[in-house]
Amino acid sequence: MPGKVKIRAALVEILRKVRRETAPVGALLTGRRRWAAGLALLLVLALAGILPYTQKAWAVSVDGEIIGWTEDKEATAAAVREILRRDGAAEEAAGRVSYTPVPRYSVELTPPEAMKEKLARSLLSLTEAWAITVNGKMRVAVASEEDARAVVAGLKAAFPPEDGAAVKEVGFKETVAFTPELVKADQVRSVRAAVEYLLRGTDETRIYEVKEGDSLWSIARAHNLRVADLKRANPGISEKLQIGQKLNLVVPKPFVTVVSREEKTVTETVPFPVKTVKDDSLYTYERKIRTPGQPGSRKVTYSLIRENGQVLARQVVGSVVEKEPVTQVVAVGTRQPAVVGTGRYIWPLSRGGVITSRYGARGREFHGGIDIAAPTGTPVRAADDGRVIFAGWRGGYGKCVILEHGNGSATLYGHLSQIMVKEGQKVAKGRTIGLVGSTGKSTGPHLHFEIMQGGVKRNPLKYFSHK
Repeated sequence: MPGKVKIRAALVEILRKVRRETAPVGALLTGRRRWAAGLALLLVLALAGILPYTQKAWAVSVDGEIIGWTEDKEATAAAVREILRRDGAAEEAAGRVSYTPVPRYSVELTPPEAMKEKLARSLLSLTEAWAITVNGKMRVAVASEEDARAVVAGLKAAFPPEDGAAVKEVGFKETVAFTPELVKADQVRSVRAAVEYLLRGTDETRIYEVKEGDSLWSIARAHNLRVADLKRANPGISEKLQIGQKLNLVVPKPFVTVVSREEKTVTETVPFPVKTVKDDSLYTYERKIRTPGQPGSRKVTYSLIRENGQVLARQVVGSVVEKEPVTQVVAVGTRQPAVVGTGRYIWPLSRGGVITSRYGARGREFHGGIDIAAPTGTPVRAADDGRVIFAGWRGGYGKCVILEHGNGSATLYGHLSQIMVKEGQKVAKGRTIGLVGSTGKSTGPHLHFEIMQGGVKRNPLKYFSHK
């Protein structure tokens, strides 16, 4: 055995040394005394040399694998208990650590601090990783510095710029850093998982699959969310959903806010101005375009500030007109028509009729006249003397007649089933100009009747009484 060879060699060397050092003394002592003194000295020196070879140390193992050596078993056991206590692990976990006695001379003791680190690594399954911190607090860990840099790059690229925009600057609202740390092995994430976690702030997932008839509003309502929350949980989502499309229902609470500054240049239309001129060759109810207007165009550069994809500010930083607009010139007639009304209106139906909708606000719209319900074919008569300035189909009014009464006044008759006058024709008060119908935007047979003064719609019920 190597240990015994070392001890034997040490004893021989000690004996030689004793003989050299006791030779002068031996000359003064008798043979027996001299032998006793030499033997005592030999024993003292032997014990001093052998003692290190008789001391005991402990091999410390975790789950059967040696991690180091100690001569203070109790201090090491105390360190084990402290590590488990801080981690919240059960005391029984200390049973994973075992101690095996070994000769002190045969091992190199592990320093106490190094022993604690080795114990922590083995007991808690710690591994070297790179911790990513946000405002000084660790939020996620990845395997390497390269992965940490990839996470930062992934965060900055998580929110693509608007179509046609160029990114000028991108960063974080918070302080984001990464440093090497010992972490639990199961806490180390892939680059993609780390980016998603930092942007969502949670590992919770709730997925909804779009069904026929779904809308953002109906999905949000069914899951106690707002539409804005649903859009935040699914960046870039369109109002046009596809059947089978999967939506995330967990509203993100990001640890990191990505702030970007972008610039976007767009071509915008410049509306053309309108200029009116008086024309005495036209009647007061006539308007003609003398010079058609043409819109212009300009290039506008916007600076956009976005946080996690949401636009917070939009500012014009440059504008160049590419094409000037052309002013539209409109001639407005000043010639008074030959027929001038009396200014006193009669009921526009030859008989009866019930008012079903009055002048004024109607829901979100404004009703510019009155609706008088009557059977289809009921004669509609001119409310005053006038001249027919329109007779034909007019959008939602359906078949329509407009009479000019002079002095800027006019009346309109809509939803007719039949028109019985022509444009330019003079008509007398009470003359039948058409029949009640339900053409255009109508829910049933009725007459829509309007009175206009100076181009402004007035309440017809203020101009005549009826029974």
